[in-house]
Amino acid sequence: MVNRRVLTDQGSIMVVEVELAEGFHGDVDQHVHEQVSYIKKGSCEFEVGGVKRILQVGDVQYIPSNVVHRVKVIEDCVILDVFTPIREDLVE
Repeated sequence: MVNRRVLTDQGSIMVVEVELAEGFHGDVDQHVHEQVSYIKKGSCEFEVGGVKRILQVGDVQYIPSNVVHRVKVIEDCVILDVFTPIREDLVE
């Protein structure tokens, strides 16, 4: 399960709250946007540029522009994703 809610998309910054269910495995992703992911609830494994890291509540992951990345959810989690520039594909 993936549930996204755009919190703001003003100027060149976008903040999206993402709820992911335990056991979710994201597809490999790559985009021109810089991304910062803050773990608000739960835990997950981020793989960024081939480097794996376990994140828990309060941890932050930076994803540079055009770097291949993916997420695997260990425990139901809520992530705040910040993108710049705005991801037009996520705007309703």
